[in-house]
Amino acid sequence: MSWTKLTVKAIRLLGFILQLVPFTTAQQVPQNAGLPERMTLQTAMDVMLRQNPLLLRDQQNPRIATGDLVQARRRPNPDFEVSSESYPLFESNPGSFFNNQELVIRAGQTIETAGKRGKRIRVAQQELAASESGVQDTVRQLKFELKRRYYVVVLAKAQRALAEEILKQFDDVIRINEARYKQGELSGLEINRIRAERLRFFNDLLDADLQLKNAKTGLLELLGIAELNTPFDVSETLVAPAVGVDLLQLQTQALQDRPDVRAERQRLERNRQDLRLQKAEGVPNVTPFFGYKRDFGMNTSVFGLSVPLPLFNRNQGGVIRANAQIQQQQYETSRLELSVRRDVQEAYQTLQTQGERVRNLEQLYVPSARSAREMAQQSYRLGSLELIGFLDAERIYRETLRAHNLALFDYQTAIFQLEAAVGKEF
Repeated sequence: MSWTKLTVKAIRLLGFILQLVPFTTAQQVPQNAGLPERMTLQTAMDVMLRQNPLLLRDQQNPRIATGDLVQARRRPNPDFEVSSESYPLFESNPGSFFNNQELVIRAGQTIETAGKRGKRIRVAQQELAASESGVQDTVRQLKFELKRRYYVVVLAKAQRALAEEILKQFDDVIRINEARYKQGELSGLEINRIRAERLRFFNDLLDADLQLKNAKTGLLELLGIAELNTPFDVSETLVAPAVGVDLLQLQTQALQDRPDVRAERQRLERNRQDLRLQKAEGVPNVTPFFGYKRDFGMNTSVFGLSVPLPLFNRNQGGVIRANAQIQQQQYETSRLELSVRRDVQEAYQTLQTQGERVRNLEQLYVPSARSAREMAQQSYRLGSLELIGFLDAERIYRETLRAHNLALFDYQTAIFQLEAAVGKEF
């Protein structure tokens, strides 16, 4: 076989391999790694904490504060000076450069007085702690929003299932009435009215389907998924778990555990440390120095101490500003503590009210609506109930079960709201 034929076959084989590479890569790399088709609330939480852009942005704040802390630990750089004086440069015969001048080589190191470096480090440490608490507060708020959006999907899924169930049952009624119409037991006007009423239930299904799609889009956006049409399902259902809580205990716990309150207190301590630093800045630093001097052929030593005289500037403005910032931060901390108490109070009251609504619906209204619907269906099939009565029973049943689903969602959201207000998951 000639070399030409071998070369042609090798080129064809290489082209075939190159065609397979993209296909193989596309098969090995999933489109949405880390997002399962059926997603629990905990799975959604893990995905959000891993790739939510807002959280990733705020997580850089501790790194910035760490940079400030590293810089605060640095000591001043030493000074190095070389100077030459009195060399007769413009004379016709200036002589030796090294022996015919005053040559000074001097090194000095600034010493920070009044513990400036330690105070500066403590300010940076408090700023780092406050930034870390700020990230934890972002996580607290994002967790609440994630739980709410997740259960918006759960609610929309339940409402869609209800609308689909009602439409299917109504279609069964239509089929029965069409058979009665063919047998002459039902008038044309009656069967057309029944068919026209189907539009209401069909529109309910379309609206529920749209709400489910929009709810999933909102959840994907919070998770940081770029493909907002990624298919997935949720595994949780609408339930009403019993929660036993004490209002005063929750308020006390919130003032201790909420990261935003902790961050404000850390900022207050940072400002107090900054006041100490600003007072220390009014004390001048000292710079001892030593060196070598060549004075017209004579070798001598140089040493001394440089001290600025604080006659005019003792950092009075910095002290005034630091005092004002302390007062400002104290007011802000007090404002936030009142806001936390209000958040817990409102969330607690909302939980109590939503729990009462769920109990009444489950114990009274839902059983009554279901029983009335069953009796209306039976009576209508037997011909003892008119169409308008049957449709009223269907409408009441539909609205009651939709209200029940919404009440379960509101109750679950109230639990999440109380958890966010306290800063701790139950």
